[in-house]
Amino acid sequence: MLRPSRLLATLLGCLALVFGGAVAAHTHLKTSVPAAGASLADAPTEIRLQFHDAIEASLSHVSVQTNAGEPVPAGAAASDAGDKTLLVLRLPQPLKPGVYKVTWRVIAADTHKMRGSFNFHVRP
Repeated sequence: MLRPSRLLATLLGCLALVFGGAVAAHTHLKTSVPAAGASLADAPTEIRLQFHDAIEASLSHVSVQTNAGEPVPAGAAASDAGDKTLLVLRLPQPLKPGVYKVTWRVIAADTHKMRGSFNFHVRP
């Protein structure tokens, strides 16, 4: 027969195994186009963010700004109809040469919030 302290320790260990995997399963940015740190000869017409897990596009936000901190006009980011892990921000005007910062904030389908940013460069 297990002593109460061993029973409690066993129970807590089982709970950690069951719920530990769920906690570690937060979505993360898998890839982006343009890639972080990319130096591009041609300005992109959209920003594509691919996450490991499905995200809630209506609750997520993507923005682009110049190196001087000025926002780049763009509509709202939308998910791809066939892939809920993909978020696309269309850029209505070509970007001028310079450094740009993409900032993203997403809510995963499991309701966890994630955020991040990266830079890319458009060459003259």
